[in-house]
Amino acid sequence: MTARTLLVATVGALVLAVSGAAAAAPAQNPPPPKPGTPTVLPTVREAADGLPGYTVYRPADLKALRKGSLPVIVHGNGACATSNLEGITFLTGLASQGYIVVANGGVDEFPVPSTPDKTTAHPEALLLAAHWATESRQARKQFDGRVDTTRVGVLGHSCGGIEALAAGTDPMIDAVAGFNTGYFAEPSFGGYGRDRLADLHTPTLLVNGGPDDVAYQNSIENYALLDVPAVLAGDAAAGHVGLIAGLEATEGWQVAADWFDYVLRGDRTAGARFIGPDCGLCTADGWTVESKGLPL
Repeated sequence: MTARTLLVATVGALVLAVSGAAAAAPAQNPPPPKPGTPTVLPTVREAADGLPGYTVYRPADLKALRKGSLPVIVHGNGACATSNLEGITFLTGLASQGYIVVANGGVDEFPVPSTPDKTTAHPEALLLAAHWATESRQARKQFDGRVDTTRVGVLGHSCGGIEALAAGTDPMIDAVAGFNTGYFAEPSFGGYGRDRLADLHTPTLLVNGGPDDVAYQNSIENYALLDVPAVLAGDAAAGHVGLIAGLEATEGWQVAADWFDYVLRGDRTAGARFIGPDCGLCTADGWTVESKGLPL
């Protein structure tokens, strides 16, 4: 059994235990962040009411938070899978920073094998989740009116990053982040190509896992083509899945949270991790960062 298979099996056992409890049972909360990072809120992992085939990660005590204060992040999974178990720590960590995260895949859906020639991106699935979270009566009730319907981000890993980049062209999206991803030189995953980068209209973050990441070169070449404010960040030790499902997952969700805090919430301290003379991520072990068009 490979390390990755072991990880998925372990997470799967956890989720089976959770699914047998109440619908809003506590999710597996992420490890404590490094000193100086934001407080980690307790979270829950639950089904999306009225939206079959999706999972919600959110702060547990909604009543302790202001009405209309939680931005929405919709997430596309690696391999464009209809299971979000691989990223459970990453997604829980992001939610713990005060976000409503809606991930493709039902609460009890397990990963199934896929091959690149049979993998198709479905950005419309992410947009469906975004519309549900910001417009539906069920979401308004489920989140007790705490959703900030004016701030929506889209995020994805690998093939799910292709979904995020494609969905990011929609006018309702305010920020984009893609981990270990990027369009190929030739259209792929159902015909999605680099010409679509010209239609992005919001700040975009691309993160790779260094030269061992199969998406490393794609992320670099996609970043070069972006005309929107953007950041290209790389963690040389992470590989293709480390920031989402491996030992670097805590670092991964912190980077994602800082990006959305900066773009969606206007948090300059979070922005300073990516840009400026004291760029925090630039001096972190193993990281490289480039940026363009982003003021502090």
